[in-house]
Amino acid sequence: MDTKIEIYGVKAAIKELRTLDPEMRKDINREAKQLAKPVVDAAKSKYPTQYLSGMARKWSPKGRQVFPYDQGKAVKGVVLKIDTGKKNQGLIVIIQKDPAAAIIDMAGKKGGSGARGAMFINNMNAFGPPSRVMWPAYEHNAAAVEQGFKELIDKVMARVGRNVVT
Repeated sequence: MDTKIEIYGVKAAIKELRTLDPEMRKDINREAKQLAKPVVDAAKSKYPTQYLSGMARKWSPKGRQVFPYDQGKAVKGVVLKIDTGKKNQGLIVIIQKDPAAAIIDMAGKKGGSGARGAMFINNMNAFGPPSRVMWPAYEHNAAAVEQGFKELIDKVMARVGRNVVT
């Protein structure tokens, strides 16, 4: 589940801002964070103190600790990322960095394996379908956020002298 607005040349334009006007680049980052703040705040507010009782226990598959779920870590894990790297498809993304919260958000999207997996997904679906937190937070604020980002992109493109193509 993702939404895309494809505007060509924005990554390159934002990269160019580093050399043309480093202060404007910093301002763009700050403005992007402000524009996305309603989505970030909405997502942060949707994480309860506890989901399923078993999520309070430690679980480390293949040595990587995933659980216990902690509301504070889930809230801190919701961040806006601006990345102009070649390998990244998204320029501005809101991500969940906490592994437990990410699992809670998306569990069941690709199905479950085995009886325990199916039971876990069935229990999680009581909180809603995947995505339970991040996507609904975006959908609720989409119109205002998209309009704000279009205006921000226009400002960036005007500064570096490129045309916006939608």
